[in-house]
Parts: sequence; structure tokens; C-alpha cells
Amino acid sequence: MKRSLPVVPRSGVSLVVVVLAALLWPALATYAIPLTFVGNLTGAHEIPANASPGTGQAEVVLDAMAHTIQIDVTFSGLTSNVVAAHIHCCLPSPLAAMNVGVATTVPAFLGFPLGVTAGTYASPVFDLTQPLIYNPAFVTAQGGLAQAEAALVAGIENAETYLNIHTVNFPGGEIRDFLQAVPEPHTWLLLATGCLGLLALGWRQRKKAA
Repeated sequence: MKRSLPVVPRSGVSLVVVVLAALLWPALATYAIPLTFVGNLTGAHEIPANASPGTGQAEVVLDAMAHTIQIDVTFSGLTSNVVAAHIHCCLPSPLAAMNVGVATTVPAFLGFPLGVTAGTYASPVFDLTQPLIYNPAFVTAQGGLAQAEAALVAGIENAETYLNIHTVNFPGGEIRDFLQAVPEPHTWLLLATGCLGLLALGWRQRKKAA
């Protein structure tokens, strides 16, 4: 006999959805801050693309509630010395294949290794309410410091930013990539738990009806 999947009555679904929302929302809200964003920096991601053998990894930890950002970058194999490194914002749509202006400090993040073809960088924790992290032109374009913070946070969260490393040979950028969110493992665990709960309830309801 062919077995069909358990069917959850509409009332049961409503009840489970309400219960899951009540249980999962505090956990998701707690773990949503801070968020981690990463990028795989290559010449192929530049616009226009280039054949640089250089590669890099970027990790940005954003805590919008605490108004902080921290930036870690490793890179190697560049064809010439680094002259600038920063985050560009804001693209008109997520992952838009185009160039936009510089949002963070120019020419580079505070303490970023310049004049080298390989290196690592671990930033201090920057206060997003203070001007140190921003390109002054970006603040002016946004209409003020608070607006610049809101734009940068939204840009990072919506995949509308990219981290770019510029060199002597490639002044427009040798390697770069979009900053994209890393799913938190516990988020998937909570979702899986919720789905199992729905299936279990459907199975119990089916047995009662049999």
C-alpha cells in the first residue's frame, strides 16, 4: 500500500506556527547580532575583471545594535604593492555588477598593510557612530554621520557592498568581492527542529483520525 505524507490539519498548523514563532523568535533575535559577512577576493570579481593571480579573504563582523564593525582581511599573490583597501557602498541592488564610491576610510582602513603584496589585517572594533571609519565624502553624500551609518549598515546587510584592494598595477582595484552574510548554524538547527515538530504533530493527528 502506498503511504502518503502526514497531513497536518489547518488548526494544528496554526497552533504550531504560533508556538514556533513564540519559541524561536527570542533565540533568533538574540543570535542575529552580531552578524558575520565574508568575501572571496579575486581579480575575476573586479569590474572590469582582471587576470591577477592575487587572492584574499575578507570577514566583516557587524553589530548594528552596538554600532560597531570589525574587519579581518588576508591576501597574497598580488602583482604589485597595495595602495588602498576599503569598503565600497552602496550598490543599487544586491550583488549588482558595477562600481560605486568608497564608504570607509581612504585610502585604507586604519592600520591596513600598504606597500606589500601579501599580508593580514585585523582591525580594532570601530565605532560606527564616530567619523574614524568613514570616507568624509560618503558622510557628506549621505547627509550626515547618522545617515552614513544607516546606509553602510543597510548596504552590508543587503549585499550591496564590496571590499576592494587596490594596487599600483591596478589602481581601480586588483581583487575584490561582495560582502555576503554567513548563515548561523543555530538558525538552521532551529528551523530543522521546527519542521520536525510539524511532521510529528501531523503524524499524531493522523493516528488519532485513523
